[in-house]
Amino acid sequence: MKKFKIVSGLMALAMAVSATAISASAADSVQVTIGKDTVKAGEKFSVTVDLASVPSAGLNAIDFAIDYDETLLTISDVSLGTVGDTGAKAQEGDYGDTVFSWKDTGSQIVLVWSTGLEDSGYWIKKNGTFVTITGTAKSGAANGSVAKLEGVAVDRAAYPGGSANKDILFSTVAVDGTETDYTAAITAGSVTIGTDETTKTTEPKGIWGDVDCNGEVNVQDAVLLARIVGSDATLKADEVKAEGKYFADVTHDGPVDASDLGKLMRYMARYITADDLAKA
Repeated sequence: MKKFKIVSGLMALAMAVSATAISASAADSVQVTIGKDTVKAGEKFSVTVDLASVPSAGLNAIDFAIDYDETLLTISDVSLGTVGDTGAKAQEGDYGDTVFSWKDTGSQIVLVWSTGLEDSGYWIKKNGTFVTITGTAKSGAANGSVAKLEGVAVDRAAYPGGSANKDILFSTVAVDGTETDYTAAITAGSVTIGTDETTKTTEPKGIWGDVDCNGEVNVQDAVLLARIVGSDATLKADEVKAEGKYFADVTHDGPVDASDLGKLMRYMARYITADDLAKA
C-alpha cells in the first residue's frame, strides 16, 4: 500500500506539470524518430524509423519522405516494421500491395501507408518501428562524413503544373469522411562514415534515469521526463541536454516515451533498483 501511494504521488506530481502538454500536444503530434548508424565506407547500414504518441483512434494514412545525401549513400530496401504490419494487406485483397509502398527518387525515400478498410483494427495504432531502411555507404565516401536523414514532405506536385507538395501526412479518415490531421515531430537521423578508429563510439558518462544531469535520480527527473514525453511546448531547449535524453531511455529501446517514465516511477517507488534502470 505504501509503494502504491508513492507511485500515485509521483505520477500526480509529474502529470500536474505536464498535463497541458500531454492533453494538448501528445494527442495532436505523432513523434517520428529516424535512427542512426555508423559504418565504414562500402559497408551496409541499417536504421529504423520509429513512431511514438500514435493517436488511440489510429492512423489510416501516412505520407512523408526522408531526404538523404546520394553522394554518400545508396538505398537498398525499406521493409515494413511491426507497427505497419496490421493485417490490412491481407484484408485489402487485390489492393493489398497498395497498403504500403516506398520509392527511392535518388535523393529522397518516399514512404506511403494507407488503407481504405473501415475497421480501425487494421489501422496503425501502436508505437514502435514503422520501417527499417537498409543500404550501403558509398566506397568513395570520405572518412568522417555524416549523411543526414531528414523527414520532409514528399517532393511532388499536387497536380500537373501545380505547386510543390508541402504536407507531411499523418491522418485518420473516418467512415463519414471526416479527416483528422496530426502534426509530425520528426527527429532526424544519420549515417556516419569512418574507419575502425573513427567509428568507435564513447558512451556518455552519467546515471541512468538522471534526466536533468544533476548527478542524482529523483522526482525532478520524473517531472522533466513527463514534460519530454508530453511534448511540453514550454520546455526550453537548454532544459534537456543530450546526455539527459540519452540516460532517460531507461527501457533501452531507442525512443524516449511513456514506457521510460513508467519504469522511472517504479524505481522511485523502490519496486526496482538502479541496476534495473541500467538494463533493458
